[in-house]
Amino acid sequence: MSTPVIPPVQHQVDRLLLEQGEYLPLEFLLQEGRLNYADYEAWRNGELNTLDEVLFGDREHVQQQLTQAADYLQRLGWERETVSYQVWLNDHSPRLSFSQNNALDRCFHQRYRKPQDQPQLDMFTDAPATNRVNGITRALVNRNAAEARRQLDGLYDTAPDHVRLGELERLVEAAENLDAPVIDAATDMQLLQETLTPLAESLLGKGSRNLLVPLWRRLSSALRNHPWQTTQPDVHASYTAGRAMDWDIARQAVEQAPDWRADPVLLQRHARACDQLHRRCDALLSWFTLCWRFPQRCDALESSSDTELHQQWIAFLELEPELPMQTFPAWLLLTKPGLTRILPPPHHDTTAYPASYQTLYRLQSNIADPTDEHIALRARLKQQDPVLFQHYLSNIQKQTTPQ
Repeated sequence: MSTPVIPPVQHQVDRLLLEQGEYLPLEFLLQEGRLNYADYEAWRNGELNTLDEVLFGDREHVQQQLTQAADYLQRLGWERETVSYQVWLNDHSPRLSFSQNNALDRCFHQRYRKPQDQPQLDMFTDAPATNRVNGITRALVNRNAAEARRQLDGLYDTAPDHVRLGELERLVEAAENLDAPVIDAATDMQLLQETLTPLAESLLGKGSRNLLVPLWRRLSSALRNHPWQTTQPDVHASYTAGRAMDWDIARQAVEQAPDWRADPVLLQRHARACDQLHRRCDALLSWFTLCWRFPQRCDALESSSDTELHQQWIAFLELEPELPMQTFPAWLLLTKPGLTRILPPPHHDTTAYPASYQTLYRLQSNIADPTDEHIALRARLKQQDPVLFQHYLSNIQKQTTPQ
């Protein structure tokens, strides 16, 4: 039995709810690749009048997506609350506008949570120490290192034995040292991965990104000319730029590595970066190469931000009879013949393009022209991959059978 197709918006919302326990339109736009984090930063710095002016895609479609997401959450019975954004370093600035379109602006400034999800009060509630801790975390989220230090000094005076004092000190120091030169990238990487990231996520929640992204960006700058080494895959700008959501820098870092298509880690990073940049052809070719050269790594496709590709991958895994992982690119052409209009014709090189993919590409490119050549291509596909040919015939039958 096949799995029912989930509408793309609902699928993305479900992923957010699973990962974050709530729905925030900002997170949806970042996950969908509609918004670059660097543009969000510019907006929070007061450099943009509205944020929707830098979105990828049609604004009416974005509004439709956000409205569909809100409708879906309301049907689930989740509670809505209003959120607002101010310019960083200025808690008293007016609320930033997402759009001059009032309906779209309202959609963006709404958060949805489960009804039972109420803020938990800790043992320091109503104590002066709590105000200091809240002041530190708020300042870190707002990228105000000076205010965070002032509040931290006050916490030392108010509660020198506070259980979180040492952890907060480490985060404040990290914020203060953003402009310090990187002496040992591997050591700084270990500190950021193993200490600062879990601390920030624990203390700042989603706001941790506002502290962590500049830290990852600092490492990217230091690793700009660092060569790719398989023994240290994370000590490379393709990794740090991805963590900073600087997708074009991540893509370029991959492409600068010699013979990068022969490495599964670099292929995955390239595909994910191109997904986010809406470079669909480049992304698909990298995912395809991963399938052909490293089929044991194909489960990485589940991390693609391309919702349609992700759902096609799930459908492929449920096929009966099964197909080997290397066949996914050819099967995708079978179900989505329109891809032949954006993908380049395969070379006559079976080391780069499997023979069945080449044949199916030619078949789908001439799908409306059943000539003698078309019949010969069918015969060739049957000989090359009988199981794939069986799915090819089944797909034709589905298209011609009245619904």
